[in-house]
Amino acid sequence: MARRKYRNVHETYLAEFLGVTFPPGTWKTNVRLGKFSDRLYAQLTEAERRAVLGVFGASADAIVLLKDKTIIIECMIRHEPGALEDLIKYKLLFLETEEYRNRWNLPIELVLLTPLDAPFYFKMAEMFGIKVVQYHPAWIDEYLNSYPRRFRRGKLSAVEFPEQ
Repeated sequence: MARRKYRNVHETYLAEFLGVTFPPGTWKTNVRLGKFSDRLYAQLTEAERRAVLGVFGASADAIVLLKDKTIIIECMIRHEPGALEDLIKYKLLFLETEEYRNRWNLPIELVLLTPLDAPFYFKMAEMFGIKVVQYHPAWIDEYLNSYPRRFRRGKLSAVEFPEQ
């Protein structure tokens, strides 16, 4: 079987969604979040700090800064375990990111953006107060269909969510 050529569609998918959904200038992508460790901060140069944060820090796929709330978005084109956990983590880290101190008092909405149909994960997201947005532009099917079925369907897509 021939190797599939790498195609980075994540940024295109995310930017398209943001561009058609939110006003210009209200969103940022690949946003570093969190407070740098005081213990490490003093030991490193500025260049080293940037490198360490890039490798060991956290980056939300997107943040939307509206007048009345902040939206943190995690994009999941193919099923990636941990996307819901990442959103919860990003909310905690947002509230430690000094750059956004003036927004800490505003509501924070967590959004999982996906073209997939994954009812199990959607119910789970609901349990954690995470909103799921299914954005499915026509072009995404070509990309998803380049993967075996097990990769383009949401995991647990055949499993019923447990009754509460």
